[in-house]
Amino acid sequence: MIDYLSYVKKTYQVKERNLGTYSDIKKKGMHFYISGYELKDIGYISTLRMSAMFGLMKMRMLVFTPLNIDAPLFSYDYINAMGNETLLLELYDTQLQPAGLSALEKVKAAYQYLPDHDLGSHWYDHLKLAPSLAKKGKKLTEDYQKLCNDYFQAYLTLLGSAPACDRSAKQNKVREYTNGLLTNGGPSTDQFKKMIGDEATKDLFTRFIFSSDC
Repeated sequence: MIDYLSYVKKTYQVKERNLGTYSDIKKKGMHFYISGYELKDIGYISTLRMSAMFGLMKMRMLVFTPLNIDAPLFSYDYINAMGNETLLLELYDTQLQPAGLSALEKVKAAYQYLPDHDLGSHWYDHLKLAPSLAKKGKKLTEDYQKLCNDYFQAYLTLLGSAPACDRSAKQNKVREYTNGLLTNGGPSTDQFKKMIGDEATKDLFTRFIFSSDC
């Protein structure tokens, strides 16, 4: 799928972070590779690769957490499980002031022909912004790549126009989402708690995955 990090490096100064033992987690038949990066004057990016079922299931995840500019948190998930492809492109309301999201909504509308995926109801649904989408099907890799490319380009444009903001206030908004995950759960959150425990999951999420405490 799309290498978002290569796009970011063309625009922003990127510094890799040391995640210590969190960079390579192998438990319960799953192998996670996690990386983190600081974007000067912007915030943080975390990336995650997972392989399970002897390679029959693969997941790619990226979280973009702006802290110095007032843009929404962006989360990308791609899962391929025995040929079934799931794509999640989600924006979360961690903003101090609303921003124009029309360009991202246009991208979403342009790919409405792709089959949607019903994720059910979750506690964080009220934080999801309108351009968020979920797709699922088979043999959709090429379409997904086009969608991801257009979506991320629109998000980068949004970042380029986002105003500077108070970092502490922005961190508090991100914490609302992160603490909610740790308290109420979520698919990835629950899985990490089972693998590495509650305290380690909290440390990983707040310092590296969502970077709310950086």
